[in-house]
Amino acid sequence: MTEHEQRITILSFEGPDKVGKSTLIREVNRAANYRFLCIDRFTGSAWVYDKLSGRRDRTDSISTAEGELSRLENVDVLNVLLSCDPEVLRERIRQEDEYSDARLEHLDQALEYYREYAQEIARLPIIEIDTTDKSVEDTVQEILSKVESYEQSDNR
Repeated sequence: MTEHEQRITILSFEGPDKVGKSTLIREVNRAANYRFLCIDRFTGSAWVYDKLSGRRDRTDSISTAEGELSRLENVDVLNVLLSCDPEVLRERIRQEDEYSDARLEHLDQALEYYREYAQEIARLPIIEIDTTDKSVEDTVQEILSKVESYEQSDNR
């Protein structure tokens, strides 16, 4: 096996409700023939939802954990941070279910916390993707292209 084949890439899909995480995980898995371990929410969402709920502050432990993950040999952990125009997200949430009022109530704060996480807390590489006006297929191709660029870079 080559070094590339021995490496494991974990893609953590982060972002607020209805930004497209589940759909994109499914489609990235299909398009990449399940080459990556794709997970729905990880340390970023844990930090954001701790902040939203007023639970204990795990900033230091999350930062430490991400630092340890970034040093693993033959494992790349990348945050795929999904964003979307807030009005588009509001419409997607309104069409969702009985919990839409609660989701809408905290949406702006959640979006702000995700920005703060990306700018100040995250210690893992971030791939930022805006899902507002792109098809699922175009978004998947953008994700795969950015992952490939990362894998070919010297930042690993």
